[in-house]
Amino acid sequence: MKEITRTKRLFIFSILFAIIIIIGLLTIKRPHLVYRLSPEEALTETMSLMDEYFPEDIPMLVEYADPAFQLIDIRNPYEYLKGHIETAINIPVYSILDNENLKFFKRMAADTVTIILYGKDQLEANSPWMLLNQLGYNNIKVLLGGYDYYANGPLDFYDMPEIPEYLVEEAKYDFADIISQAGLGQPSISSESSREVVIPVRRKKKNVVEGGC
Repeated sequence: MKEITRTKRLFIFSILFAIIIIIGLLTIKRPHLVYRLSPEEALTETMSLMDEYFPEDIPMLVEYADPAFQLIDIRNPYEYLKGHIETAINIPVYSILDNENLKFFKRMAADTVTIILYGKDQLEANSPWMLLNQLGYNNIKVLLGGYDYYANGPLDFYDMPEIPEYLVEEAKYDFADIISQAGLGQPSISSESSREVVIPVRRKKKNVVEGGC
């Protein structure tokens, strides 16, 4: 009799345990955002230079209000109101993952609209681009030079230097000079050594068809 009672208890316990496991699996919170790329794949895409947009091409987009492109200013609202590229909308970087904004990005991707992010400089837009790219939005580009270059730099393609300013990387500190002044001897790498500048390949632009009767 005791053996039968023990068996019933084990059976009931097993059923209750199974129910608890099922409820746990059904109620577990799934991640709201899921990355689609491994860190290695993300780095490869970052180094490919395929998602960068030339600032000298922006005036034509603005003039024709090309519906295939949407400019997004990721600076704060105050900077945006002080000055921004015409037709650009403001989505501050701190709100870029809000549900409403993610729905907007999803809609733009579904409509095959190319989004061009820009901040104060191109570095400011790199992180939001990497994040959105990781989330599966592969229609995002970064404006080379950012707003500062667009507002102040030369945009005439025929009057630009061979290597535009936004493609030149300058060291913040002259480490060779610091080492020399510290009396640690001559560094093995001269501060005057040339650095190879990787220039993004300019792809052929599609002709814009003007409307009218």
